[in-house]
Amino acid sequence: MRTVIGLSGILFVGALVALSPGTKTSGYADGLTGTPSYLPLAMKSIPTPTPMGGGRIVFESNRNGPGIFEIYTMNSDGSDLRQVTNRRAYSRDPSWSPDYRRIVFDSGPQDYDEEREIFIINADGTGLVQRTSNGVKDWDPSWSPDGSRIAYVSYERNWEIFSMNTSGGGRVNLTNRPYRDWDPCWSPDGTKIAFSSEYGGSDFHIWVMNADGSGQTQLTFGSSVDDTDPSWSTDGTRIAFESDRDGDIEIWVISVDGSGARNLTNNPSDEVDPSWMNGAERIVFGSYRSGNGEIYIMNSDGSGVPQQLTNHPMTDGDACARPGCP
Repeated sequence: MRTVIGLSGILFVGALVALSPGTKTSGYADGLTGTPSYLPLAMKSIPTPTPMGGGRIVFESNRNGPGIFEIYTMNSDGSDLRQVTNRRAYSRDPSWSPDYRRIVFDSGPQDYDEEREIFIINADGTGLVQRTSNGVKDWDPSWSPDGSRIAYVSYERNWEIFSMNTSGGGRVNLTNRPYRDWDPCWSPDGTKIAFSSEYGGSDFHIWVMNADGSGQTQLTFGSSVDDTDPSWSTDGTRIAFESDRDGDIEIWVISVDGSGARNLTNNPSDEVDPSWMNGAERIVFGSYRSGNGEIYIMNSDGSGVPQQLTNHPMTDGDACARPGCP
């Protein structure tokens, strides 16, 4: 994730549905147990709101010291904090696998101009493997909902969005245009990718494309505005993102056709990096309202008071609450 300062059918949480051969499905883990749920597309619909959501949240933190970011996980109420990586490097931008058993992230030197690569690790901290070795900057990995591919950002001559197999092969440039493209996020059915782009100017806006890179469509507009870090709702009808269109950075939401933009946070501090909880109408996000970067969770309609999940004098951020987020 980089900060710059439909679908319908019933989601049967925690259950596996027997399917006949050839049935078209969309697979992703439910947010309460992490159990993979493979459901016919015709059976998925807006999830029933669940108090406080569920599942685990993966995030980055430099609580081990300045210049060192590691990957952590916690429950959706902030309990049971666990450190996953111990690379003593810049390990950032985590994203869950569909079964919640593995985490993809980027890691490398702190210096912006130096190489970073994509790694995969088991959620218990074992089995670390490197998946890119390009000698360039590879950032912002996002695991596809069916588990087969990883979208990420790579810099060769320009910032582009690529996808690859989880083994590291089959690398494809999806955007391939002379503008900076960042923040890939898969739709829940895996057919589309939302991303941010400065295409056509110096401002970033939210775009959507098919998973093969075709059909690139701009969703947000405006001058002197940066809209970044999109996150699909679990029913596939809405996209949350961060925007400075009101002067400071806030969490906004739009329909997938770009209509109905609405500010959810409306707070004088910066609110960044939204990520929808799987199986619940909740959004996890980063905020500086307490004076440093902490992780919060709120209702997806902006109602109520956000709950603070982390409380540490160092920086916690880039939280990912479901597969597919950057």
